[in-house]
Amino acid sequence: MVLLAVLVGSVIGGGGSSPSPTVTDSEDKAKKKTESKKKEDPKNIVVAAGEPAELRDRSLVVNEVANFIPPNQFSRPDPGNEFVRVFVTLTNTSNQAFDYNPNNFKAQDSNGVEKTPQTISQLPYAVHHASLAPGGTLEGNLVFQVPQGDSGLSLVYEPFERNVGTVNVTL
Repeated sequence: MVLLAVLVGSVIGGGGSSPSPTVTDSEDKAKKKTESKKKEDPKNIVVAAGEPAELRDRSLVVNEVANFIPPNQFSRPDPGNEFVRVFVTLTNTSNQAFDYNPNNFKAQDSNGVEKTPQTISQLPYAVHHASLAPGGTLEGNLVFQVPQGDSGLSLVYEPFERNVGTVNVTL
C-alpha cells in the first residue's frame, strides 16, 4: 500500500526535482523536416465519390457515377456486364505541367479485377491523353465494363509518374 502511494506520488508529482523535458531548436527543426518529408512521400488515398483526393501535385474528384448505354448498337457490354460512366475532375495544384492518360484510371470490381476504360465513340467529354498545365483543370468522362450490379466498385487512379501516389475512390 505504501509502495502504491509512492508510485502514484512519483507519477503525479513528477518524481523529484528533474526538470521537465524541453525541445531544442535543432530538435524542433528536425521534427519539422521529417513532417514535411512525409508530405512529399507518395500516398495511397481512399475516398468516396464526391470527396476530393489530394496528392502531391494534383487533386482528383469523382463527381458522378451512372450506368451508361452507348448511343450506337456496336458498343455493347459482354453478357453479365454493364457499362458504368464516371465523370472526374483532375486539377493540377503544382507549378509544373504533368501528363494524364485514360489508362491512369481503372475500375476495380469487388473481386479485385481491374478494368481499363472502354473506347466509346460519341462519349461526351471523353478523357484522352494530354498534358495539364499548372493550375489547369480537366473534367471528363470514362466508361468501364464491369460486372452487372456489382456494389463493390471503386475507381483506381494511378499516375505514371513515380512518387505521386494512388487514389482509390469508392463508387
